[in-house]
Amino acid sequence: MNAVEVDGLTFSYVNGPRVLEDICFELPAGEILVIAGLSGCGKTTLCHIISGIIPNAIKGDVIGSIKVMDIDPREAGLPQSALRAGYVFQDADSQIICSTVEDELAFGLENLGYPPGKIRFRVNELSSEFGFDDLLLTNPALLSGGQKKLLTIAAVLATAPPVLVLDEPLSSLDAEGRGLVRTALERQRDQGRAVIIVEHDLNLVTFADNWLLLTDGAVAAHGTPEEFLPEFEDVLRELGVWE
Repeated sequence: MNAVEVDGLTFSYVNGPRVLEDICFELPAGEILVIAGLSGCGKTTLCHIISGIIPNAIKGDVIGSIKVMDIDPREAGLPQSALRAGYVFQDADSQIICSTVEDELAFGLENLGYPPGKIRFRVNELSSEFGFDDLLLTNPALLSGGQKKLLTIAAVLATAPPVLVLDEPLSSLDAEGRGLVRTALERQRDQGRAVIIVEHDLNLVTFADNWLLLTDGAVAAHGTPEEFLPEFEDVLRELGVWE
């Protein structure tokens, strides 16, 4: 089953130039897709459309077909889209809003009106999965960079969206933090979740199932890392996304 289907997607911001041109791809459940390319190529814009941020919160002209779990996010609206495609921003500090790990994990569920018993069960479940059992009362400001990123991922997953979208989750972390996040993302794939990672440095995401390379808002190449490297390694080096 495809968790995400994009066909002929073209986008322009209001009174702005065209940012995406005829984007087409499919992402099955239980796979990790990396969207790569130079800054300004449309990576984040594409993910904003998939997650429903565009055009529900950020306006623009979206043309073409997009389905997330068979629902068009333009029709679903932002709250329902967030339940299908959870979005993790690049800067963990800007996404964390609560004063304890426990409250951060519970925040989304509380806003949706979940009963206290279900919130407690889900918080315990997430804290165990992501290694926060002994840190529930800790201020997130005291966590390491890798732990903060794990917290934002866990909080987004509180409502169990079938698609997880992450904007450069590895680039600002040290080796230990990257290891923690990579393990968490591979675990999400193993659990059947579709994962989309925006990443500038493809060396960090060789564990992904597929790479999709954008140049000037269009798909330049799409395939597995093993398919990419023999044919496009020189191009990737020129673009600065592979060493």
